[in-house]
Amino acid sequence: MNTVFHIPRITADRLARLPLACADESGPLGHIGVRVTPTAVRFAATNGRILASLVVPIDVLTGDAGDVIFDAAQFATALKAAAKATGGRIQIEIGPKEARLTNGTASAIVRRVDGTFPRVEHVWSRTAGRQWVPTISSLDPVLLATAQKISGHKNPLLFSSPVDPAARLDRLWAVPGATAGESLDLAQARQAVIAPAYWADHELAILVMPVTRTAEQRQLDLQVHAVSLPESAAVAA
Repeated sequence: MNTVFHIPRITADRLARLPLACADESGPLGHIGVRVTPTAVRFAATNGRILASLVVPIDVLTGDAGDVIFDAAQFATALKAAAKATGGRIQIEIGPKEARLTNGTASAIVRRVDGTFPRVEHVWSRTAGRQWVPTISSLDPVLLATAQKISGHKNPLLFSSPVDPAARLDRLWAVPGATAGESLDLAQARQAVIAPAYWADHELAILVMPVTRTAEQRQLDLQVHAVSLPESAAVAA
């Protein structure tokens, strides 16, 4: 028996951009992981450094719940076609080898990909009970641009990172001088410096892994850029 559910047409634009987070490969990471449950469907894409996950609640599920992988390119093409149709909901019917996306008279086939998509539940569940602070880790601008495109937002995304609540790292953003004599433990501060960055709204969540550096890396030397004025010009100034 095929698995059938419906998603709102308004989610199609974001879902069509989800493949931007896929890896450039033919294996599972190069495609879209889909987890179907009785109450919601999660679509996920990752290249190992960025993870984008979009959850769509569903009212009725026909057939079995489970995990499948969709061909990323065909998935994006099918969604774009379905989004142009006039119907308000898109039907997704998953068969043994392929899935069919239908909206009114628009219909397209998406190939199922063999393999197992990585388990990503821990990426979202491990933040439970943590404190969110503004991200201060170094982030790859290419990954940030990808996250921005997937989100569809015009304003820059503001990322947060999870830290141990006991560390009280929120004090870093307190008014200067409000708590004189305070200090932070180095090990606690390091949590935020190397923490991954998260962004989320009501349906889409994005993780960006930080760029890490070692203390032994070469230090910057900017002395050559400190060009001094000739003494006569300095006096005139």
